[in-house]
Amino acid sequence: SRQDPSLASLELLSTSSGSHRWPSLSPDGQWLAFVSDAGGTPQVWIKNLATGEPVQLTFDDSPASRPRWSAQGDRIVYSRVGHGIWSVPSLGGEPRQIIRDGRNADLSRDGRRLVFERAGEVFIAGTDGSDMRVWPHPRRPNPYYGDSWPTFSPDGKSIALFVTEEGRYGDYWILPLHGDEPRRVTWDFQEGGAPAWTPDGKSLLIRSSREGSANLWRVSVADRMLERLTSGAGEDFDPAVSPDGRTVLFANVKRTWEVIVQDLHSGKRRTVLASRTLLVFPRFSPDGRRMALASRNSRGETQLFVMDADGSNLRAVTEGTGELNIMPQWGGDGDTLYFYQVRPSQTFRRVSVSGGASREIAPWSFGHQYQAAVDRRERMAIYSSVEHGALQQSRVRNLKTGSETRLPFALYEQRFSRDGLWIAGESRDHELLVCEVSGRCLPLTPKAGHGLTALAWSGDNTRLFFLRHTSQRLWGELTSISVDGSTAKVHGLVGPFEHDFQMSMDVSPRDEVVFAVCREGPHELWMAKLH
Repeated sequence: SRQDPSLASLELLSTSSGSHRWPSLSPDGQWLAFVSDAGGTPQVWIKNLATGEPVQLTFDDSPASRPRWSAQGDRIVYSRVGHGIWSVPSLGGEPRQIIRDGRNADLSRDGRRLVFERAGEVFIAGTDGSDMRVWPHPRRPNPYYGDSWPTFSPDGKSIALFVTEEGRYGDYWILPLHGDEPRRVTWDFQEGGAPAWTPDGKSLLIRSSREGSANLWRVSVADRMLERLTSGAGEDFDPAVSPDGRTVLFANVKRTWEVIVQDLHSGKRRTVLASRTLLVFPRFSPDGRRMALASRNSRGETQLFVMDADGSNLRAVTEGTGELNIMPQWGGDGDTLYFYQVRPSQTFRRVSVSGGASREIAPWSFGHQYQAAVDRRERMAIYSSVEHGALQQSRVRNLKTGSETRLPFALYEQRFSRDGLWIAGESRDHELLVCEVSGRCLPLTPKAGHGLTALAWSGDNTRLFFLRHTSQRLWGELTSISVDGSTAKVHGLVGPFEHDFQMSMDVSPRDEVVFAVCREGPHELWMAKLH
């Protein structure tokens, strides 16, 4: 059990089977709607809080998310992944589609309007889907990295939402619907989630990792003062507040991260490091004896670490207070790491593996100057220029002079060969290409429906290893192909990862593959009385 100082009492609601998320209370506060995977695919269920057993409402073949009660309590609106926004009678019946393309809907308290998101934009419509219009926001969220979860205020005059600024990192904003300017209410620059208003409209309940763990906080809309509501093991999210403001419901999950090495000759896998905190983006040193990765320090900050290839001797490389550093890669000498800094500056940098201050290489953000890669001699860096999630061009920067030129091809996931003579990457049509710097490209794979998420050269430069998205979300298929395209081999599924942009892997000179996975326990719903 868990108990938090800001809570008067705490009760576990998830006493039935399955993993449970997205709690929503009926207008009279007597019924709970939520999403459960007890029947397989996550679907909408309801439960009487006083006496009832859970009852499944929807039976679709695609996952459901974020159920919301209508003002009269007679219907529940929810999203179906990839199939828009739907409504189902709260006592059971046939669901009907409201919005063909959209997700994460919320209903106004007067029952007349619907707010939802689509491709990084916020839309408002009638509850039947009519009179749909986009609502402008000066900082458009990036839908590739995360959702914004628009949520009506109790009086229907504002929308609270989470706005990503760099990758999945961002802050909570309030978007007035009648004339006033949008207002930022947090300055955390952390991962976020769905906000919930208190009934008086004076506060928001939010998910924040501002002190390390992902917990619930209450933020005053007027003065932006923050109060921590939950603590303890796991991560808290998906808050919902009762109509009288005295009760909060939320979801909790406990995660374990593992760095795993796979021997490609035997197929055997071994865990070299496991932790209850973040482990992502592992990369082998040029000699394969060490690894670099991103993890969290004792202050909860995401920093760069190095360790021996067997997982021993883990130590921090970057330690600047307030920094957020990700995606390390080794310089060819094995003494330097290149990486993206997300906070306090959005830059591409280098730092000695021995530690010390880092140095800016270029004013790049990983969302716009995507997947920068440095050649083995550390003379140049290539990157993909991306705007609103779309590939524009590939560019190369001279690291000595700072000059840049456009390459004659446009690729994602670019990687130099170990001898620096070739660049491998993914085309807009999800082909795997190998290109000379001069521009001649050879396709190794045909166009595909699923994109690549990681790419690495074999130790002898004769094969390319890559992860490709599968129908199983957050799992990748590990495949290798010869550089002449003649032979390909599937090495198995890799995953699960926590997020899409963390789906990475690397290959050692001895053709060992390293990747970091995230294993989740069941999501649990909790109910707490507030002081």
